[in-house]
Amino acid sequence: MSISKNVLGRFLITLGFFLLAILFAYETFAAEGITIVDVRRNIPLSDTDVIYKDFYINTQGESGLKKNLVVTAVRKVTVKDASGLNGLGEISIPVGQLKIISLQNHLAIAREYKSISRDEEPMLEQTGIMTGDQIDLAGAFVDNKKLVYKKPVVEAAPVPKVEAPVAAATAAPVVAPAAPAPALVAPAAPVSSTVEVKPATPAVQAKPIEVKIEAKASVEEPVAEEQSSTEL
Repeated sequence: MSISKNVLGRFLITLGFFLLAILFAYETFAAEGITIVDVRRNIPLSDTDVIYKDFYINTQGESGLKKNLVVTAVRKVTVKDASGLNGLGEISIPVGQLKIISLQNHLAIAREYKSISRDEEPMLEQTGIMTGDQIDLAGAFVDNKKLVYKKPVVEAAPVPKVEAPVAAATAAPVVAPAAPAPALVAPAAPVSSTVEVKPATPAVQAKPIEVKIEAKASVEEPVAEEQSSTEL
């Protein structure tokens, strides 16, 4: 009885390890299996046609993908030392976001939802989502809005400039201005050589005017009334 218990215990332990190995392998291969296997685009027939770019994803069966689900495309890059012989590890760099538009026969067709800027992400030798990039379901969300496609900008053809022929300019003969005719000057009147000399006017000497003021001492006589009073 004890032997059967030991056998059963070993069997259960072996089965447990076996199931864990299967689960680990499934998670590993399933994660690596969700990859972009092809990229296709249409050929526009005119300059105003929209260019569509479809990404075909191998879902490997049930992968949780559904229509209108926005997922992230990542690229695994192996980092090596300066010699290039020893690998230091592998990193996953997000490239952009894709939106699932259709699911058929274990394949998902997606279109670009948004490109991820390199300002806060490691740089890439080749930008843009491409074949071989893997799909990361972490942070996936559903967006039911329609995708907005940018129409190509048609540049107007440059209008050629038509230059009018410039006629050869003929230099006009330079005519020197005619010399002015000499002015006719009337003969000057003869100047008499005799000069009339007038006698000089004698200078008048001013005599000083003497003003004599004679001061007369006037002695006033007593009034007649006083005389009359004395006589009385």
